[in-house]
Formats: sequence, C-alpha cells, structure tokens
Amino acid sequence: MTPKQRVAAARDQKKPDKLPIMAANSNTFICQYYDMTVRQFLTDVDLCTEGNRRFTEEFEVDYNLCVNGYILYGCGPELGCEWRFAGDNFPGFVSGPLQGPGDLKRIEVPDTSSGYFAHYLQVTRNLQEAIGDRYHLSVSILGPFAVACFLRGIQEALCDTVADLDFFHLYMEKATELSIWIGRQILNTGIDHPILNEIFLTPEMIRPDAYHELIAPYDRRVQETLGPENAPNSLAAFMGQPGDRDSQRGGAELYRAFFSGVEKIKDLESVLSHRMPGMPFPAAISGRALDSRPLDELLDYLKQVLDYLVGEKNMYPMILLSPVQADSPDKARAIGSKIKRIQALRDSYLL
Repeated sequence: MTPKQRVAAARDQKKPDKLPIMAANSNTFICQYYDMTVRQFLTDVDLCTEGNRRFTEEFEVDYNLCVNGYILYGCGPELGCEWRFAGDNFPGFVSGPLQGPGDLKRIEVPDTSSGYFAHYLQVTRNLQEAIGDRYHLSVSILGPFAVACFLRGIQEALCDTVADLDFFHLYMEKATELSIWIGRQILNTGIDHPILNEIFLTPEMIRPDAYHELIAPYDRRVQETLGPENAPNSLAAFMGQPGDRDSQRGGAELYRAFFSGVEKIKDLESVLSHRMPGMPFPAAISGRALDSRPLDELLDYLKQVLDYLVGEKNMYPMILLSPVQADSPDKARAIGSKIKRIQALRDSYLL
C-alpha cells in the first residue's frame, strides 16, 4: 500500500498493511532539523517545500497536516492583522483591524492571494505535485470563527459571544466570506484532503452549546459552499452534539486524547464512539511526551495502546504525533531518533 492508501483504509476501518502515522504540526521541528530559520520557512518557497517534503518522506508520515504556522493561513499582515516576531520564533498574533462596526467596510475579500498566504498556497501546490500522489497531505482551510478571532482579536471575539451578539454576527458574515475565499484558493492548489480548521475550537475556550448555536451555522455554510468532502470540520468533534451533555463530555475527552494521549489505557473506552471527520481514530503521543519521556516508556505506552485498540477492539488507528516541535537542533535530532523508533515499531507491529 502507499501511505495514502494506508490512511484511507484505516479511516474506513479496513485492514491496512500497517498502521498509518500522522503528524499534525511539525513547523519548528522542520526548521531545527533541516537547518532553516523561521523567516525562511515563512517566506522561502523552495526551502519550505523541501523541508516539508523531506520530513514527510524521511519519517514516513503517511498523513501529514503540513505547512503549519498560523500567520500562513490567510489572516496575515496582508489582511490588516498584526503579528509580532520574537527572535527566531514563529510570530504571535497581536491584534486585528476590526475595532468596531465601522471597520467592517474596510475589510474586503481579496481579489488575489498575497504575502504569507500566497507563499502557503505555492508550497502546498508544490508538495501536492511532488508527493501528493503517494502521501495523504492535508492543509488548513481557516474556519470562519478562527478568521473572526484574527480580525477582531481572540479575547474580544470570545467576549462578543456573550456581550455583543449583534456585532459578533455582523463580522461572522464577513469572516465566512473570507473563509470561503481561503478555501477556494486552497482547493485550487490541487490538494486532496484539506480540513476546515477552527483552530480556537477547544473545550477550554468555547462552551459546546455556544459553538453549536453561534459558530456551527457559519461552519456549515462554508462546508455547503466548498463541499463537505473538501472541508471536513475535524475539530468540531470536540464539541459533541448539541444539547447532549454526555456527548459533549465525550468530545472533550477526545480532545484530551488527541493532543495529550491518555494516562490509563482504559480511559480510551469513553472516547471510542467519537470520531474526527476525515481521520482514523488517533493513538496519540503528545508533543510533550515525545520531547521528554524516555524512549522505552514511549514505545511501551504505544504498544499498550495499539494492543488495546487493535487486539481488543478490532480497530485500525493512526499513530498520531501532535505536535512535533523542537527548540534546538539537538532537541530535533533527539526527537527525530524517537520518531524513527516509533516508525520501526509500527513497521513490525502485526495486524
């Protein structure tokens, strides 16, 4: 099987030749491991393409949510949002151009892509042409609420969901137009498997019922326009079903399992009925564990999870590494060595 076929089989719960590996965020690792600066990653199309390609192939990342970095996703300085660099780190969001209703008329859907977003599109196009026939490549279509948070400010948008709903709905209309435009530009690259990425959609930030009432209708509008198969709303699984507290608790547990793994294998039982659209069920190793836990502990943990999911529950999960981050070349080499041992365990694991 090709990596792409392997992901499709596991997603559909058909037996693959071996379990797929997914990496959900690898930007700083790529910079440190392949010797490029953050600014090169964000602006040099050839270097960024090559780093993402080498990472995918060297570490056999069957499912790669690649070209990561929030500033790339369509709400960079070219749209009036302010970002701040601190040393050789990825820039952080500072503020947006939307202070009040009068500012809405100055925010227009662009005619063409430019700046960081244009770079993102070209790298995506290059990767799809180079390895997209073999690997399951995914990139982010920024969802309307995420767009709104960048235009308005993250704290301000959250407050508006409680204190100023009229204004919130006004700018969510504009954010939806922008999300649809972003999605169309990404689909034009030829990428097969983008996701609708509401990057602030976490149980710690949004109450599930608030999501279903205030945000989900705009997400559905984007999906209806682009086609649900072109923009699966993967992170919405963390919100559960509207009005269903048990489902919402399960969604929150899936969120923790996706990003942090589990403390005890039996904790997986409560999330097995939950799925993220477009993805196999995750057997997750968190970025913190990948960074700090000894290799023997990591491999023992992973084998226990796989024995439970594959052996006891007859499932075919993906091995999820989320995120893969490093703050120095030495750290990147250490993490890279661990990933190759995880890869070796996957290759020898009998299904």
